[in-house]
Amino acid sequence: MLQRIDLGMHILLFHFLMEPAGTISVEGYWELVDPDGVVLDRQEEPSERDAFRVHVLLGRKVIGSKVSPPESFTLAFDSGHTLRVCDHSPHYESFSIQPGDIYV
Repeated sequence: MLQRIDLGMHILLFHFLMEPAGTISVEGYWELVDPDGVVLDRQEEPSERDAFRVHVLLGRKVIGSKVSPPESFTLAFDSGHTLRVCDHSPHYESFSIQPGDIYV
């Protein structure tokens, strides 16, 4: 279950309630899609953003995942929303997953 989302200027941290605790840190491109396939939110420059909408995932359980190597992974939530995270830069870290010490 997604317990907490931390917002930074160029980073989002998704904290999951599990043992051991799970965190996905996203510094690259991401997008949130609603059950009808509409993009509700995505990575934008801070100066272009009026609000975040990822809060709709709080308290939701992950019911599936899809890995599309080497560029992205998608999490499916019990609300029907999906969160896609992409490796968009050959020079910088796009995301990390803990536990597991996965850095992309």
